[in-house]
Amino acid sequence: MKKRVLIIENDPGIRNIVEFILQDHGFETLSISEPEDLTDVILFFPDVILLDEFINSQPGHRLCRKIKRVPDLATVPVIILSTASNIELIATECNADDYISKPFDVEDMVVKVVRLVSHQSLSPDISTL
Repeated sequence: MKKRVLIIENDPGIRNIVEFILQDHGFETLSISEPEDLTDVILFFPDVILLDEFINSQPGHRLCRKIKRVPDLATVPVIILSTASNIELIATECNADDYISKPFDVEDMVVKVVRLVSHQSLSPDISTL
């Protein structure tokens, strides 16, 4: 069974590229600009969520906090994507499992997704990946 990655990204170009890359690496993906409610997220049953910090109606870190409070989603790893210079702090404050700074290296993104869906521990300094 393929591992599932939910991509929440408001930029359709980035969303499509990330989806293509992850599908090419064997993942099943669902990409959306923003969930209307968390029911859509729960029903997809993702193994990891890639979440843009700058989505339309609310900051991604607020959505991350909501995801982490839902029992069906609390253990699903969340990776925050952002151009924000303080993305590491944002990810820490919302209990995200990792972060990726934009623009990002494709292989670094894939490595982080694989590690989280495989439940392998991250290296102590995740910024060097």
